[in-house]
Amino acid sequence: MARLSTGISGLDEMIEGGLKENSLNLVVGEPGCGKSTFAVHFLMSGVRAGERCLYVSVEEEKDKFFDNMKRFGFNLAGLETGGFLVYHKASVSELRGFLDQGIISFEEHLVAGGIKRVVIDSATALMLAYNAETSQRNALMNLFELLARFKVTVLITSESESGQGRFGVEYLVDAIFRMYYRKVGQERVRTLEVYKMRGTDHSKQEIVYRLGDGGIILYPDEKILA
Repeated sequence: MARLSTGISGLDEMIEGGLKENSLNLVVGEPGCGKSTFAVHFLMSGVRAGERCLYVSVEEEKDKFFDNMKRFGFNLAGLETGGFLVYHKASVSELRGFLDQGIISFEEHLVAGGIKRVVIDSATALMLAYNAETSQRNALMNLFELLARFKVTVLITSESESGQGRFGVEYLVDAIFRMYYRKVGQERVRTLEVYKMRGTDHSKQEIVYRLGDGGIILYPDEKILA
């Protein structure tokens, strides 16, 4: 099966070359750990490969998001103008309303063709529209089944404090990346681990990373002090 680069230097080597084509992938972490930045790396890698990509935001407005990503050196506005990136802002009510009818609210972009990678940011916001755990799981299953028709590789973000296992999402996806932002001594340290990846002999190591110019930078040789 073909692999797609995550766009994060050093990470592909930890997962046998990248994400499986047409797979469902989850990035989990608390606020501020860089989940959206991870997602943008994934899309930027697609653009470099000549692919069109779709970013679906359930929470953040485009102008604010584009401005935030500038600090990492990502010119998303330029990619949008060039036709490589489609940014779709979807409200929770819009997503639920369409899903309940068996339709993806951003389906028009997929039907138009050419989209290879899709980011949904975030599953947490969508799931809060449903009260019962069964309804949450069914909504995700419906969404994933609908996306599967379009042969796209999907990356979904979720906040860890929401208890993503509660939705059953971790059992539905092919891979899970966990991002941590923990207090170590007098400072906070960000770390990343490949928690799950079907059909892949992935690294079991928890890697230190930092956010800066260029986005996420891994430091595999740096030790995590207790």
